[in-house]
Amino acid sequence: MGTSYTTLALIALAGCFHAPPLPPTAGYGAPYRGTGEGIYVKDSRTDWDIHEGRNQISSEQALEAAGDEEYEARRQIAKAHNARLLREAKQHKRRAYYMIGASSAAIVLGFIALSVVAPALQSETSMAAGPGMPERRTYESGFPTTLVASLGGTAMIAGIAGIPYAIYGGFKKPPYHVWRTPDPLNRPAYVRQQTEPYNERIGAPALPDATPAQLKLPGPPARHIPRPRGGR
Repeated sequence: MGTSYTTLALIALAGCFHAPPLPPTAGYGAPYRGTGEGIYVKDSRTDWDIHEGRNQISSEQALEAAGDEEYEARRQIAKAHNARLLREAKQHKRRAYYMIGASSAAIVLGFIALSVVAPALQSETSMAAGPGMPERRTYESGFPTTLVASLGGTAMIAGIAGIPYAIYGGFKKPPYHVWRTPDPLNRPAYVRQQTEPYNERIGAPALPDATPAQLKLPGPPARHIPRPRGGR
């Protein structure tokens, strides 16, 4: 009977808790490859922005398009960290189910020990009826009775405390890392340092308001002023 109650309790608990939430995907997908236009960083004392052609982009997009190795290495470390947290969350959930089952069984066994086994171990003494006094029976608890009762009470307390502990430890949301550009890399000088070589590779102009054709135009030809004859 106790096993049936334990099984029903486990089934009810299993329906109440869902699988651990998956890690965030924002920032962990395929790197941004750019549109083939130049990326330019403009900063001031109060704000800074990044443009790819005429479109404003984030520092994440700029560093991904530029192929910054430091940025990508940190991104992969954070992604692996989230994957490890997901694996641990699944393990904790399995252990929580085992602990809930063991706690439920401890409650049932402790109750049986207190209500059935311990009373059965008491010694019974009968006193014969006398004039004006009916027959009396007394029960004395010896060491076995006290021991079984103590173990049963301890098992029940442990089981009652174990269920909420298992729920708290096994079903809480993992502390995933939400990706954003790390502070040491999220600086105008650093982003500009990475995007300038990128602009050279794609043949973009060095200045955002210039075009490659304008940059390659030769200077105006030198004007030749003939000297008057006889001059020195």
